[in-house]
Amino acid sequence: MRRAASILAVALLAASATVAGAAAPRSAALRRASPPGGGYSVELPATWRFANASYPSDHATHLWFDPANALRRMIVVLSGCVGCAERDGAPNPDAGVPPGATDVVRVSATEATFEQYTTTDDPWLAHGLSIVMRHDGAVVGFARVELWLPPAQRSLATAILDSFALSG
Repeated sequence: MRRAASILAVALLAASATVAGAAAPRSAALRRASPPGGGYSVELPATWRFANASYPSDHATHLWFDPANALRRMIVVLSGCVGCAERDGAPNPDAGVPPGATDVVRVSATEATFEQYTTTDDPWLAHGLSIVMRHDGAVVGFARVELWLPPAQRSLATAILDSFALSG
């Protein structure tokens, strides 16, 4: 994950030349977006861009970011770790919840929401979602979504996370 974080940081720094505190308007138009190859869709501000930060492993790491502000971003991790996504033979909604997360809410047997500060130099709280992935009823891994937006854009963060949907 540290390697992916380094790749993400380089991509974000290269894409951003503005003041970190600048924020997009709260009424930013959202559009449905999917990564190349699919797997999920989500409604994001129309200006956000995609970067694949994956490296050879059992998971994919996708970055969606605002090119005008490197701190406004979303990371989606799609993990094929079945053992992580199950507990005692049942789906484990905490599979994608990072250590240290706060305000963890188990929405269902396969979903949880959470909040967390990921680094001491990131001024914004990450809002997150963990979903156990299934295929033909069998657990096949989990998806973790982490979204960083300014506190004044909490309603936008909620709209984005609520729109996240696995496909296939």
